[in-house]
Amino acid sequence: MSVPVTRPRKETTIYQCSECEQRYLAEQWCHDCNRPCTRIGPGGACPHCDEPVALEDLLPIPQNPNTSVDTDRQPHHAR
Repeated sequence: MSVPVTRPRKETTIYQCSECEQRYLAEQWCHDCNRPCTRIGPGGACPHCDEPVALEDLLPIPQNPNTSVDTDRQPHHAR
């Protein structure tokens, strides 16, 4: 039996600079602001524009009134 090859989680993680809000795929440091970035979550490069996109940007917003949601959030290509 062989063990499946997995990629390190960092390679599929989106990070965002808290200063300029630039997003990075697998990069934990903003080179423009010279600051560490905050982890957004799992994601990858958009196949249409190659920008880093987190899975949470693509998933529908929960409609449960007891759930805290970002009501200003728009789908990735609606920005």
